Amino acid sequence: MVVGVLSADEIESFVVDGYVAIRGAVPGDIVRACQDVIWEELSGQGIKRDDLATWTKPVVRIVCPENEPFAAAGTRPVIWEACDQLIGAGRWWRREGVGGTIPVRFPSAEDPGDAGWHIESSYQEDGGWRVNVRSRARGLLALYLLSDVDEASAPTRIRRGSHQDAARVLAPAGDGGMPWAEAARAAAKASEHRPTALAAGAAGDVFLCHPFLVHAATWPHTGKAPRILAQPAVALFDQFPLTEPLSPVEQAILAGRAILQGPGQD
Repeated sequence: MVVGVLSADEIESFVVDGYVAIRGAVPGDIVRACQDVIWEELSGQGIKRDDLATWTKPVVRIVCPENEPFAAAGTRPVIWEACDQLIGAGRWWRREGVGGTIPVRFPSAEDPGDAGWHIESSYQEDGGWRVNVRSRARGLLALYLLSDVDEASAPTRIRRGSHQDAARVLAPAGDGGMPWAEAARAAAKASEHRPTALAAGAAGDVFLCHPFLVHAATWPHTGKAPRILAQPAVALFDQFPLTEPLSPVEQAILAGRAILQGPGQD
């Protein structure tokens, strides 16, 4: 019996599909305060909330602010409890905020240049970004919807089940891992057969994604309003041991690795 924010069915879906949505995780008043801070940051670059003529780029990225609204958004008990359920309590950094970057995607038919399928990097070594099968340093990818996101407004595309393909790609490299760009290309190729879902919903929804989930930005953005999303890593203190008792993240990694190994192999 599973007791927590996520039900047994939701956890099973996470293992199979690679993500779970927590609807209404961040209350509306906190979302609106975060939006105000983001627009204040954008105004410093000449991008005005009420002046569409200043929306000249398809995407503008800012570093996620560290002030009170984002501290409140990032420390919601429902999010922390769900992370405990998916990663394992005590394994990850309970950050006093959100972190990462915020890509703001504006209505545009212009190619933003960042819409390719990929997995996220995990750690830096010898000046480059890498990722390994134990997902060193990264427990999850979180997607905080800070605006309403529908099919027209450039939602993040997700390949359901692709995290298991990525685990299969990473397994032969062992703990040493692979350069991130190489791993991202290989995982994208290995998951081409997967069905696509959209990280869509209302402002305040949070998607928790397996660290190996293959995803991509959508373009063109044919909606009317900017799409605002924070996309932080949920940081691990170490890496997943892949030993019993297995967290849902580890269950999915081993399921993907088993596809490579086949019956009777270790």
